This record gives sequence, structure tokens and C-alpha cells, in this order.
Amino acid sequence: MSTSGDEEMTPKTKHSEETRKVLVSLHVNVALHSACVFMQGIAFTYLSKKLDVSPTVWGYLNTCTALCHLVGSPIYGRFGDLYGGRLALALSFLSMFVTCSLLAMADSVHMLFISRLPMIFMQVMPGAHMVVADATDDASRSDAMGKVGMFFGIGLLIGPVSGGWLSEHYSEHLTCVVAAALSLLQVVLVMMFVPAQLKPVKQDENRTKSGSSVFDVREIARLCSIPQVQQLLTIRCLSLFPSMLLQSTFPIIMASTFNMGPQDSGFFMAYIGLVSMLTMGVGVGIITKRFNDLTILRCSTMAFIVSNIFMACATKIWHLYLTVTPADVGGATMGVIMNSALTKVVPAEDTGAVMGLSGSMQHLVHTIAPSIGGWLLEHYGFPYIGILAAALNTALVMYLFLGNISKSFSYQKDSSSTTMV
Repeated sequence: MSTSGDEEMTPKTKHSEETRKVLVSLHVNVALHSACVFMQGIAFTYLSKKLDVSPTVWGYLNTCTALCHLVGSPIYGRFGDLYGGRLALALSFLSMFVTCSLLAMADSVHMLFISRLPMIFMQVMPGAHMVVADATDDASRSDAMGKVGMFFGIGLLIGPVSGGWLSEHYSEHLTCVVAAALSLLQVVLVMMFVPAQLKPVKQDENRTKSGSSVFDVREIARLCSIPQVQQLLTIRCLSLFPSMLLQSTFPIIMASTFNMGPQDSGFFMAYIGLVSMLTMGVGVGIITKRFNDLTILRCSTMAFIVSNIFMACATKIWHLYLTVTPADVGGATMGVIMNSALTKVVPAEDTGAVMGLSGSMQHLVHTIAPSIGGWLLEHYGFPYIGILAAALNTALVMYLFLGNISKSFSYQKDSSSTTMV
């Protein structure tokens, strides 16, 4: 019986026709979702400006968004493990639809806060990574996740430009209506082309033993007890804080400090999308074949430091383009490596939950960083954000060089299996 169980636990053949269809439909949905996210992001930024939102309140809005994601991430991950990637992704797209619909009706700061609440289940990228982990083997997973990120970058090319054009020539409210309509289309696409369950059949046995509740705290604690998971989540948390300081304040910096209009901001975000797309679609596949995980993480963090130094010295718009390039390359690479490694060090039936944990780290940092970033921006200016981020990333590089960290996380399943007893 153990033999048959092992056979059930083996990943689906990546080159099967069914798997290719799943990945293609996933790529389309991720690109559309990314476009919707940045369309409503452009609208949200300029609605906030019209409503005279201060940098501090802007930080609170970002913190509210992060709190919703933080609460929803582990629940969403367990939901995906129990009910499959199709329903998990459909839930995310429905949440996006409600968010955009509320934002389309926003005429006060209170409505801006209310529009953030449905984001508790807007967890598309963890859901997409879960589907990729269930449909691929360890050797091809990093490259496959990079391709998902590439299509997210395609949406980042389309969304900001479309959102900026619609907002500037029509209204921010129309931009949100278009994003809401596209989100409904994604629900239809995912129900049509993504199988109900890609996880191994053996998962049903584990579900019976551990209980079928998405709120099972013991399952989350079990995953957190795996040494490799602890190490990876620590690195992820340390790397995310300086990045979030910059990301959370960048829209305000573009609009207020550098006087970018909606269309200029759209082009700038599109440039970021192009760099991300090339990095994840092409770069990740190349470097993962030549370097181990630890070397990639070290180089990615050093790229962040270079970007932070540029940020502290930026005075013109073209300086911003120079600033975001190394940060975008480093961030895209690190994100793919971290998520791929996390899915490799846990049992196949727990990929959703561990992606939820990874998302929780991101949203935990995002809960704290925007308020700090907004306060620094309002009282000291954006150069000090760059200086603080550079100092934090320097500390992370020292940890990556001096800490007892594995060179590769690709073949560390023994520790995860022992914790399942």
C-alpha cells in the first residue's frame, strides 16, 4: 500500500497535454489579474490624491490592505490544500471583483478603507504557485514559477498603462469598473480550464487524519516546525522589510515628489513590469542551472543595496528608472527562489499551506512597513527611506554570509517527513 501511495505522491508529468493546458490557462489568468491589480492601483492612488490623503494616512491604507492579506493568507492556503486550486483561484478573483466594485463607488476616505476589506481572500499568486507546485516536479519548479511571474509582469506592462490612460482621459471610477469586469471573466476561465484538484490522491487520507477545517492551527504549527521552513521564512521576512518600505511609499513619491501624472506613472510601472518579466521568464531559468540557492540569495540582496543607495541620491525621474532596475531584478529572483524552495521542503499535500505561510510573512511586514515609510516620507523625505533600506539589507547580507544556511534547499525533504509523525 505504501508503494501505491508513493506513486500517487509523485508529481504530474510536466510535459503531459493536460498539464500544459493547465499552465497556459494559469498564465492567462495571472496576466489578466496582474493587469487588474495595477489598473485599480493607479485608480486608487489618484483617488487618494483627489481626496487629500496624507502620506501618513496612505501608510494606514497600505497597512489595512496588508492586515487583510495577513489574516487571509494561512486560511487561503489551507483552503487550497483541502478544496483544490480551482476553487481557491476562483475565490481570489471574486474578491478582486468586489474590491474593484467598491473602489468604483468610493467618494470618501472611509470608502477607500472599506474597499480594502475584500482583499482578505485576494491571494492569486499563492494560489497560482500552489497549482504550479502540484503540476510540476522539483527540477522544473523554479523555472515554471518564474514563467508565472513573467506573465504577472506582462500584466504589469498592460495594467498601469491602461489604468493611467483610462484614469486620465475618463475617470478613476471607470478604470475600476473595467478591472471588475475582467475579474469576473477570470472566474469563468479558471472554472473552465483548471481541474478541480491537482493534488495527490493520498492527500485525502491526511485530510481525514488531521481534520478538514481550514482553521486547523496544528497543521500550520507542524509546517512551521520544519527547520528548512523556519530558515526560509526568516530570510524572507528579513528581505521583505526594506523592500516594503520603498514599495509602499513609491506611488506617493512618484505623484508628489516627482510630479508624475497618471500616464507617466503608468509608463514607469510598465517599465518595472518589463524588467520583472525578463528576469522571471528568462533570467531565473538560466541562473538556477548555474548557481546554488544561497549564492542567488546573496547576489539578490546585494542588488537591493545598490538600488537603495541610488534611491537616497535620486533627484530626477530618470534616476528612479535607474533605482528600480537592480531592485526589480533582485526582488523577482529572490521571490521565485524562496517560493520554489518552500514547496520543495514540505510534503506535496501541504504546498498550499506553505504558500499561505510565505504570503503571511509578506503581509506581516507589509502591515508594519507602510506606516513607518509614510512617517519617514512625511517628516524626513524619501532619501532617508533609501538609507534605512540599505542598512537593513546590509545586515541581511551579513547573515547570509555568516549564518549557518544551506547552499541549496532543493533536496531537503527528510526533515519535513520526520515532522509528520
